[in-house]
Amino acid sequence: MTTEVQLRRDALGTVRILARDAALVDGEARFAVESFALTANNVTYAAHGVDMRYWDFYPAADSWGIVPVWGFARCVESRAAGVAADDRFYGYWPFADAAVLQPAKVTQRGFVDGAAHRAALPSVYNGYARVTAAMGDAATYALFRPLYLTSFLLEASLAGAADTLLVSSASAKTALGLAQSAKARGGVKIVGLTSPGNRAFVVTTGYYDEVVSYPEAAALTIEGTVAYADFAGDGALRAAIHTRFSDRLTRSLVIGDTHWETSGQTVRLAGPRPEFFFAPTVLGEQIATLGQAGFDAAVEAGWTAFVASTAPWLRIATIDGLDAAAAAWTRLAGGDVDPAVGLIVRPKGAA
Repeated sequence: MTTEVQLRRDALGTVRILARDAALVDGEARFAVESFALTANNVTYAAHGVDMRYWDFYPAADSWGIVPVWGFARCVESRAAGVAADDRFYGYWPFADAAVLQPAKVTQRGFVDGAAHRAALPSVYNGYARVTAAMGDAATYALFRPLYLTSFLLEASLAGAADTLLVSSASAKTALGLAQSAKARGGVKIVGLTSPGNRAFVVTTGYYDEVVSYPEAAALTIEGTVAYADFAGDGALRAAIHTRFSDRLTRSLVIGDTHWETSGQTVRLAGPRPEFFFAPTVLGEQIATLGQAGFDAAVEAGWTAFVASTAPWLRIATIDGLDAAAAAWTRLAGGDVDPAVGLIVRPKGAA
């Protein structure tokens, strides 16, 4: 029996919990989801569930969707060659306590899900890595590893683009990774935009040279050229930034929709046309430039430095059971989560 948390596609804070059963067929394996992270990144997946096809990874019926999450799972039943009971994997699971996948291209490092409905979806989300000691702390890995890769790719894409990097939703975990990576490279001023309530936390991280509350954004003074990394997805804020900096704005990247309820944009903006940042595309470009080995080494070095930098401010909060996780999702979708807290869900509670 699998228990799933499903979201209303047109009202992301509305959830339901359903249980269903499915027998395995040859080539499939059943995994018990042990733990996963809930972050603003998952809200972005839900907000772009249709246009970026995030709902398609774990389909649900009618107007409901299952948001994908990053975490760890253990095989509990297998009819797939190369995957055995008790094998553990890290990857892209459903917001649920179990999942049935079709492991293909199985190696000692992991496998890809060979399900037909995932064949046309971005391959970066279809790989499952065998759990190793090198992954370190499971909670930190689940919270930040997939987000950090996006942070790394964003920083690589924006490096040298402007004198100042302006980051909205500066408390979001991917935004923090971007800011820390940009600060490590140097040569750019980093300014964070955040809510008044989160300003003190954002300052505490030390990743930003200046932190500004949203009400002050329209009067923000920045010298030279500006690149905008838009994690908030707030159309009114985006328009204010474009109006303020106009021809000094060199890039305007839309990464997330942590403010998904106000993300609409219907008017032509001053300055460059906003671009939606799609990590898999930049991933391919970086591997082509650095080579696979060079890219992997750069990511690992950046990851190690970022994890070390979180120690002074990160607090892990464990959520046991899907009922509690559904309630936490509602708060997360509504923006009611302490940014210093990393949410880790254990669908079946303590082991």
